[in-house]
Parts: sequence; C-alpha cells; structure tokens
Amino acid sequence: MNIRNAFVMLGLLGLLTACGNKLDGVYKDDLGLQKYEFQGNGTVYVSTMGITREAAYVLEDKKVKITSDGETTIYDLNEDGTIKGPLGMTLKPETAQ
Repeated sequence: MNIRNAFVMLGLLGLLTACGNKLDGVYKDDLGLQKYEFQGNGTVYVSTMGITREAAYVLEDKKVKITSDGETTIYDLNEDGTIKGPLGMTLKPETAQ
C-alpha cells in the first residue's frame, strides 16, 4: 500500500468515526475548570472544579445531548472536533502528553 492510499484510508476511517453516535475521550475547557470524559458506552463523567458527576449522553445530528438528574443540556459538535457548550464554553479534546 502506498502512502497516498494509506492517507485515504485514514481519512475514511476518520469520517466513519465522526459519523458514529458515540464520543470517546477527554475534553477540557481552556481554563481547565471543566473536564468531560466521554465513554463509548454513552456515559460521560463531568468534572467541575474537582467535583465529578456521572451523566448519560447521546450524539445526534452534530449535537451532544447530556442528561443528568432529569435535565438535558445540548452542546454543538463542531467540525474541528471541539464541543461548544453553554455560555460559549468550548471544550477541546485532550492531547496525549
């Protein structure tokens, strides 16, 4: 397989992953006050200033719907992989260190 074909395959794999209905990984805001740890099973752990709560999420039509204690908050999943939340908060995928 040549390099061009490898990049095409990686691109297609990325598109398939982005079109799925699950998120997986850690997202944080710029200040580090909020951390969202998405599990592939529809669970998300939301940490705010050291307090963590478990919630459920679904991904529908580029919207991330997080439900906790009977209330649902809707976030936008941006094309660049970031998530825009309430009051303009932007969550970015945590990079490996």
